[in-house]
Amino acid sequence: MKALFEKVPFAGQSSLLVRRFKMPYFDAPWHYHPEYELTYIVEGYGRRFVGDHIEPFTAGDLVLIGPDLPHFWRSDEDFYQPGSTQEVESIVIQFPSEFSQQGLTTLPEASAIQRLLERSRYGLRFSPAAGLAVRTQLNQLPERTGFLQLLGLLEILDELAADSEAALLASDGYQLAPGAAETERMKRVLDFMLTNFREEIRVEQIASVAGMAPAAFCRYFKKRTRKSFVEYLNELRIGHARKLLTQVDISIGQVGLECGFNNSSHFHRQFKLHTGMTPLHYQTVQKAK
Repeated sequence: MKALFEKVPFAGQSSLLVRRFKMPYFDAPWHYHPEYELTYIVEGYGRRFVGDHIEPFTAGDLVLIGPDLPHFWRSDEDFYQPGSTQEVESIVIQFPSEFSQQGLTTLPEASAIQRLLERSRYGLRFSPAAGLAVRTQLNQLPERTGFLQLLGLLEILDELAADSEAALLASDGYQLAPGAAETERMKRVLDFMLTNFREEIRVEQIASVAGMAPAAFCRYFKKRTRKSFVEYLNELRIGHARKLLTQVDISIGQVGLECGFNNSSHFHRQFKLHTGMTPLHYQTVQKAK
């Protein structure tokens, strides 16, 4: 899909922008910007898209996005229902790429932060423990101003640099530079998948949404995401299954059906392929936490 360019509105002489958002649901479009972005989810859940990576997120999710890496957060469907009283909340910190290129390179004490920013080129998801450790600092940052706000960010980044469990998100083959490859047709494809993943989606059907012949669409999709259409669709379905297994009291067989798997054996194979566990084992482990 076409990643929209976002102009980050830095105020005056400030070298970073810190904002707290409260709204009925996350509604930012698929976008990119030349700035780094640290996003902390205070409240809400849904799916997070970073480059060619997709996975569920919940409150406490903490991610660092590198420059020009397309991304967006989408709330689950229940947030969009008429009469919904749910709300989402996030803290978003954005700072220029020059922050690392000019501001930190001459400071030996900042070498760990410099390495962290280099790793964030493809996006970094921090461990729950790391997010919990900096939660108070993150919540205080929007109320700080001037140098104290900048100092607070450096303290947060320094602590996150020690997170050995931080995970890379987009694949190392993902094309970062936005351009012709990020087209509006890809947005139509992704929107259609998000709306209809519970149903059978034939290649001919999704290719028609993209306005392409099936074979051409398969090549196009694989080139843009580094995954086949079926692989991407199964990731989406398994992500939803993981949520249902821990939040809804229905049978495992019904979970598979709710996620678009009409064959129980196929559901079990795909679930184990993506999580390393059977659905029952995953449910037992999660509910024991």
